Amino acid sequence: MNGMETLKENWKNYLSSRQNVLLLIISFALMVISLHFVAKFITGIENRQGFAFDDPFLVLFKGTDLSWLIFSVLYFSVFFTFFQLLQTPQDLVLGFFAYSMLISFRVLCMYLLPLDPPKDIVLLKDPIIESFGIEITLTRDLFFSGHTSLMVLLFLLVKKKYAKIFLFFATMIVALGVLLQKAHYSVDVVVAVFASYCAYSWTKGILTYVNFIKK
Repeated sequence: MNGMETLKENWKNYLSSRQNVLLLIISFALMVISLHFVAKFITGIENRQGFAFDDPFLVLFKGTDLSWLIFSVLYFSVFFTFFQLLQTPQDLVLGFFAYSMLISFRVLCMYLLPLDPPKDIVLLKDPIIESFGIEITLTRDLFFSGHTSLMVLLFLLVKKKYAKIFLFFATMIVALGVLLQKAHYSVDVVVAVFASYCAYSWTKGILTYVNFIKK
């Protein structure tokens, strides 16, 4: 059985259960709602006053614009992981739920810890969004790093060795990139790793406990 036939068989078996179909729909809908909510939230906090501090790591260098590198790696990694997860539907559902939980963590952290951007920040601009003529400049969606946490989650979700290796290095590029651009404090990146691990492990534990995914 070739790869395409295996893919079709996996989805046929998964969708044969009404419970699985409902779970897939709910997980995807929850992720879309979470993304919509966090987009509104981070736009709304741009005018909120926070506090800044001297990061001992960021003072060592001058900020560099790495937006194209960061977003190129990020978007490629998202599509790469999505096609990896398509091979096992239950892993895709796990990914949708885990990302929703990760977004919830991030909204809570940003709400509880309002930060002003680092000194000498180089604005992180999404080239794809800007190509549509949309200019969005966000500087206070800091604690914790959304780009880094997403990359760590992608790394945790994939299972194949070559995918793990690729996403490990891709995650390092994004994490170092947002720091070299001074778009985040170093603590934002460190906490992002732990937040992603918690979102992944807790979601997997819950879904395993209620027998929605296999151990």
